[in-house]
Amino acid sequence: METMRASGEHTGGPKAYSDGDRREFANALDRWLAKNA
Repeated sequence: METMRASGEHTGGPKAYSDGDRREFANALDRWLAKNA
């Protein structure tokens, strides 16, 4: 694994966390807190 990092190998991974993702998470958290508070 270290050699792959050193060579600049890109192995993929999850997409970047967008503003829409952040908003969706905040809304879900808000709903959960309102329901369980």
